[in-house]
Amino acid sequence: MPVYHWDFAILWQYRGVLISGMLMTGEIVAASIVLSIVGGLLLAPLRGASRAWIRLPVQAIIEVVRSIPPLVLIVWAYYCLPILFGITLSSYLTCVLAISLYGSVFFAEIFRSGLQSVDPGLAEAGLSVGMTPLKVLIRVTGPIAFLRILPAFIGQCVMSIKNSVLASTIATGEILYQGQRLSTATFRPVETLTFVAVFFVVIILPL
Repeated sequence: MPVYHWDFAILWQYRGVLISGMLMTGEIVAASIVLSIVGGLLLAPLRGASRAWIRLPVQAIIEVVRSIPPLVLIVWAYYCLPILFGITLSSYLTCVLAISLYGSVFFAEIFRSGLQSVDPGLAEAGLSVGMTPLKVLIRVTGPIAFLRILPAFIGQCVMSIKNSVLASTIATGEILYQGQRLSTATFRPVETLTFVAVFFVVIILPL
């Protein structure tokens, strides 16, 4: 049985390419998580609205987006938007918006369930002592809800990190795309793709 001889020195020679890929991955992850959280905060109250004409359309949008794999969202937006609406986005912007849209519907459900889990009596107590609804949310119900949704919140952030590799399918220069390029150029796929895997382990495992 042949024994494979590892040679990670090749990675040092192309460290600039790998560093650019890691930075691009970081940009995609940071932008998509921030936009996903903002989108989730906007959708959550609409999803839980008492008026059906507000709640039902938002619920339908959330369920439809949740049913579409994020890779399909990315590819569809990149290739179909120019054909249907004449909107051409860069590969980077396409990935950020698609991953953000996909993440926002999950964050919306996480935020909504967290707020609903808080005893309504706590909010009523805050209002009874003269606090405004916004202060009740910030100082009473919000912190309690956040502690309860923290595991799901971190889990969704991890999924956004993992989904960033889907950007490689439309030639966005993140870490997996750069790793695949180096694999072809150096004929050392084991070392380059192992580096990519270790990169994500180092990021995600602490979370």
